[in-house]
Amino acid sequence: MKTRLLFAALLCTSNAYASCGTSFCAVNTNWDTQGMVNDGGLRIDLRYSYAKADTPRVGASKVSNDPALAAPGDEVENLHTINQTLNLDIDYALNRQWSVVAGLPLVSRDHAHTIAPATVEQGSFSELGDIRVVGNYKFDSGEQHAGSGVRFGLKLPTGSTGWEFQPGAAGERSLQPGSGSTDAILGAYFRQDLADSPWGWFVSAQVQTALSTKDDYRPGNDITLDVGTHYAISPTLTGLVQLNAQFKERDGGLNANPHSGGRNLNLSPGLSYEAAPMTRLYGFVQLPLYQYANPDPAGSPFGQLTAPWSFAVGISHSY
Repeated sequence: MKTRLLFAALLCTSNAYASCGTSFCAVNTNWDTQGMVNDGGLRIDLRYSYAKADTPRVGASKVSNDPALAAPGDEVENLHTINQTLNLDIDYALNRQWSVVAGLPLVSRDHAHTIAPATVEQGSFSELGDIRVVGNYKFDSGEQHAGSGVRFGLKLPTGSTGWEFQPGAAGERSLQPGSGSTDAILGAYFRQDLADSPWGWFVSAQVQTALSTKDDYRPGNDITLDVGTHYAISPTLTGLVQLNAQFKERDGGLNANPHSGGRNLNLSPGLSYEAAPMTRLYGFVQLPLYQYANPDPAGSPFGQLTAPWSFAVGISHSY
């Protein structure tokens, strides 16, 4: 199946674009990066994210993806891809410096497009996606109000790559619950709480790249940069604001759609509320400041679908 592709603003914590199937909320919810978790023990984080990509774009410009401009029988990405993710993060701190987190995503995806001139095809699934296992090391600087660290781990090929959009017609690889690849994840961060002030800030960077692939499909390298601040409105309520930048290379291989990848910059305001001791409720809305979807190298006038907004809500509890 040859789709034209989706590119959207991203599900929060594990940042990844791809082709016709991924849209997400690319907000950073690594609370240790922001200095808002206790040292030691177990933390469980359950998060729901939603994004609807329904705005075609070539480069930074919106386009129509009009089926009337396509040849009869061509597939035109002019409708939507709705992505919902329920992500469970299990984070265990071995001590003040070392911790490990496992992320288990349940992916729900609904995609619809038009077969020119006027036939609508639609398919959906709800399946487990690719599990991530990431280690975190905090440098011991002795600073009470500041800290830094590194993250390193793997995204494992646990999600299915055989979902069929229509009986007998497999969905393109970027539409699948899993990528089929084992990816390396490497990141670093710095955070600081201003002394005698309700303000704090952080900066974080992460790279994800495929180490091994399946069926001649390689997801493009993914780079994310996050800058954020938080403000203690009250002892239990915290305001959050982030700038999230993402750079996604084209997918590669014979089974990849070359019309993939891009870059964007998003503004993500949110709130965090301490509902009970050790329990935090949070939510973010993500609004794109800039979106760029890589054009089709063959010169097609049809663009990738992008999301005009997305959101994530969650609950985090430490033991």
